[in-house]
Amino acid sequence: MMKEWYEGTELQEKIPDFNSTNVKYITDFHYYIGYNSYYDQVSFLEIDFLLEVGNRKFTLKMKFNDVSSLDLLGFGNNYNQLMGFIINNLSESGFEKNKKYLVEDYESNIIKFYCADLEVLTLDETE
Repeated sequence: MMKEWYEGTELQEKIPDFNSTNVKYITDFHYYIGYNSYYDQVSFLEIDFLLEVGNRKFTLKMKFNDVSSLDLLGFGNNYNQLMGFIINNLSESGFEKNKKYLVEDYESNIIKFYCADLEVLTLDETE
């Protein structure tokens, strides 16, 4: 069985019962072009998510590397709610290296993209 994208990260450490349904909103979105570890120019996406776990709230900052096929639909208001957020690991599906993960809101389709890699940058509990 393939391990979940968050296994072994700070996210699993601080929220052992984390589920992708805990991801509720996008609160910050930063897209830019930069260089990967091979000095190739690629696109990056940094997103801050609001997580709700029971009565606790967290801000999760993630970085997605080598982003492709970025789709945004109805995005840009002050209320970017995610209804069915998921990150699918496609590495064993025979996809190209830059399409290792599929990130999407499969319910309302406000965001969907592929990326070669991802990382949890920070996870902070809010009040």
